[in-house]
Order: sequence, then structure tokens, then C-alpha cells
Amino acid sequence: MSQYLLLKKVSVQNANAIAGLTYGFPAITNFLGFAHALSRKLPETLAVNLGGVAVISHKNTVHARQPKGWGDYVFALSRNPLTHQGKTAPINEEGRMHMQVSLLIEVNGLIAGDTETTEQLIEQVKQKVPTLRLAGGQITHVENIELTPLNEEQKTLRKLMPGFALIDRSDYLAEYFQQQKSINDNACLFDAWCDFAQLKFKAEKITSEYEQETDALESVKQKANWQYVAKPQSGYLVPINTGYCAISPIYEAGEVSNVRDATVPTVFAESAYSVGEWKSIHNIQNIEVTLWRYEQQYPWYVAKTTPFEDEIIEPDSSEAMPY
Repeated sequence: MSQYLLLKKVSVQNANAIAGLTYGFPAITNFLGFAHALSRKLPETLAVNLGGVAVISHKNTVHARQPKGWGDYVFALSRNPLTHQGKTAPINEEGRMHMQVSLLIEVNGLIAGDTETTEQLIEQVKQKVPTLRLAGGQITHVENIELTPLNEEQKTLRKLMPGFALIDRSDYLAEYFQQQKSINDNACLFDAWCDFAQLKFKAEKITSEYEQETDALESVKQKANWQYVAKPQSGYLVPINTGYCAISPIYEAGEVSNVRDATVPTVFAESAYSVGEWKSIHNIQNIEVTLWRYEQQYPWYVAKTTPFEDEIIEPDSSEAMPY
């Protein structure tokens, strides 16, 4: 059983609220990247590294407003200083948010009972965390940093109440897409993904005796009852950004010009999306189901809570990829 580093109630200001096509919460890769950056900053003498990450949200506020007091919301943008010419600086739309989250980070290489290393690890983390950014935002406060005891998962989870953990539900998307394919061979994966987020209603025609007699007349107005269309699965389901999908072959180091690091291979990629579920902490029995880890299976590099098992759902395409 693993030990976990608990960063309890981390307050972050001006975090990135946009994740590709989604908004409202940072992509899960932001939190895995934070753990990876923190792990790289730890002294080699500790001989430990940080792995999977569980994300528990306590509260968050997206910077948005209604310009007319009603209708659609828009992001509240900051006013930048004037340029050197005294003109108004151009505005790039940025979605920002304040959030308070707790992170459970898997610790690898730590020997149980090694109190000296444990104390050094906690001290190093306390020094490094304020120097890092989380999802592009500034960390303003951390309530507590500790190493959770072994075999006390429920006690650890109770410390994080009230809160909601983000769970991987990519299996829901795969199952629903296969159901749609069995009904319609032309079913689109993107449409299946949107069905988990869209608010949908359908009209059911009301037919009276008079309307039956005049059904052939196009001028007769049709009445209908509007019925709510349930989501493919129950739960607080949300579309999320989970990683990347390669859209090119892997090029050898130095083969592509003007890249950031010419000493490593290069591949072009686009964002990959899936479905997640916000689940209340009191309904979680095992921390393992909340731990996100990177999984790699070309062309995919995505965050998941379970390893790849089934065949990967390929992106919608009428033709095979050119490479």
C-alpha cells in the first residue's frame, strides 16, 4: 500500500479556467505537471519521487460576469497598462478562476518508518510549493502538508470533507459510443462526448382526434410536450481535457527545426478529451480510484486512473491517418 503526500486546502488565485474546448476547471494534466515539477525539485539525497495525483475540489470561482445583468456569461478580463505609445494594449481573452483544492500525491521510494526522511521530505515540500505555480495560478496559502499514515485511507479521506474528487469515467464514454455505433454506423464520437454535457429536450407530438382527421393538411399547427433527455449515465459528469494525441509520426532529434529542445524527438499533438465525474468524498472507499497517472500508448499520452485495457477509441476520421 502506498503512502501519500497530502497538500490540504491549497488556495490558488488566477488559475487557468480554460482547458482546450472545456472551461470551469483546469485540465488534470496541470496537477500532474505540478507534482512532476515538485518531484524534480526534491534533493536526490531523499531518493523518493512523486507519482499519481488525486484532486479534491473544495470551492472555486470562475471570473465571469453578465454584461447586461442577464443572459450569457463572459470572462471578466483584466485591464492591462497602456503601451509605450500611450494606446490601449490589445486584449487576449483569458479565463481565470480562484480555487481551493487538496492534492493527494503518491510517494514512491519512501521506506515505512523512516522518520528522518519523512521529516526532510515535508520540510522540502513546504519550501518548494510556494515557489511553484498550479495551473498557471499563484499559490497563496496551504493549510497543512503532511504524509498520510499507512492503512488509514478512510481517516485520510475524512480529513478532506467536504469536497469532491475528480474520477475518470472514460469507460462511460467508450460504452456509450459503442451503443450509438450499434444503432447508427455513422455515429460520431464527438457527438457522444457532447451528450454527457449538453442539456437536451425532445418534443413528443400530441395528437387529438381533430388533428388525426386533418393530418394531411400542412397548415395545421402541431402541439407537443417537451421532455428532458437524461444523460447517458447518472452522476455529476463533466467533459474534461485529459492529455494529448499525436497527429504526426515521431521525428528524430534535430529533424524538425525551430523546436524548443532539439536534443529530444519531436511529435505534433492535439488535446485529447474524455469524461470525468465529481464524486463526494464520503462516497469514496479507496484512494486508488481517484489517483490520476500518465498512460502512454501511441498515439495517446493521456491521464487515467486505470491502465489501458480495452482497444483505444480512435478519433473520428473518414480516412486513416496519413502516416
